[in-house]
Amino acid sequence: MARYAQYVPEFTIKINGDEMPASVRATVTSVRYQDGQNESDQVTVGLANPNLRWLQKHIRGLGFQPFPTGVKIGPFGSVNAVPEGTFDIDNKLQLSMGYAPDSLEEMFLGEVTGVEVSFPNGGMPSMTMTAHDYLQRLTRGTAARGFGPLPDALVADILAVEDLLIPAIDPTITAASIAIAALNLLPVGTGIKQEGQSNLELLKAIAKDYDADFWVEGNVLYLSRFIKEYSPRLTLTWGQSLLDFTPRMTNVGQVVGVSMKFTLREIPLDFLVSVFWDFDRESLGISILPGVAAGKTKVFSKPTFTIIDQTIKSPLDVAKSAGKILRTLRNKLNQRLTGSGTAIGDPRIRAGAIVRLEGLGPDFSGDYRVASATHTIDSGGYKTTFSVRKEIIP
Repeated sequence: MARYAQYVPEFTIKINGDEMPASVRATVTSVRYQDGQNESDQVTVGLANPNLRWLQKHIRGLGFQPFPTGVKIGPFGSVNAVPEGTFDIDNKLQLSMGYAPDSLEEMFLGEVTGVEVSFPNGGMPSMTMTAHDYLQRLTRGTAARGFGPLPDALVADILAVEDLLIPAIDPTITAASIAIAALNLLPVGTGIKQEGQSNLELLKAIAKDYDADFWVEGNVLYLSRFIKEYSPRLTLTWGQSLLDFTPRMTNVGQVVGVSMKFTLREIPLDFLVSVFWDFDRESLGISILPGVAAGKTKVFSKPTFTIIDQTIKSPLDVAKSAGKILRTLRNKLNQRLTGSGTAIGDPRIRAGAIVRLEGLGPDFSGDYRVASATHTIDSGGYKTTFSVRKEIIP
């Protein structure tokens, strides 16, 4: 590592595999990368647009462009020229960030999805180029179709391939969905359906059923139950690398248990399945109450959350409901302590990562899961803003 590495923020942008031309790079005013979970990542690049140079038509095949009278035209790569197609929609865009002279970390691979031009009153015209990662491909259009008895994992594969992505499905999801599909063969047609949804909306529904997360790295779409890390990748100390931090602690809406009542319509028989968190033992517990007790017994003395009654039509309903109960409990408990902060820019602060915060006293120091992060390089240097949550249930 360079001794004064964090004094020299640096970034590189590649368009269609080539370094951004020097003429364009010289007018970049800001670079912003937004990273989140189960959503498409986004990059925005702000550029000054003196003399409206980025609005001139390109002369196809010559590598030159005409400029207004009085503006000198230079060769390809000079301050007055830009190669044809630099700002085209659907261009591939890659972003790396870090500090010179060290190697930069590749942060983003995606496509240009929009260009916005601004003509302010009395100021220099500007342009903003926006790109999203390849997950945004799944948002294009909607469909209404069924997939018959196909396992949900195979449906996720189909969604990925349709949008030119390579699927990487967690083997436990594949195994579970195959087992569910096998049990579900008799009541044909009860498999998942796309009901006027985009491919992304259907993928979210599949992920929810299996208590899984999804994300894109390059052109690979991952669907997994397992978060990539459980130990901190870096430590941020208040007054040093951690510039500010605002924690929020609340018990509004907090519960210690989640219950779901099932009805077997063929018998009929009710039973209540409850999953709860034992704070003393720091472990999950489960309770199953059949028959009349399901409607009259309160499982916990502390606040609980009951999901609407679930009629069991097939084994598929039971299997999917188990993941729904656990995910609901985890999401509610993990919102007890959240926070947002700003740090000296660090490419390692990414959505899904664990960071250790120190210098905040015994109540707020500790390990947190990053929910989202925004990396910005501009005239003020390189800073990273982020939101985190304290996980009770990983």
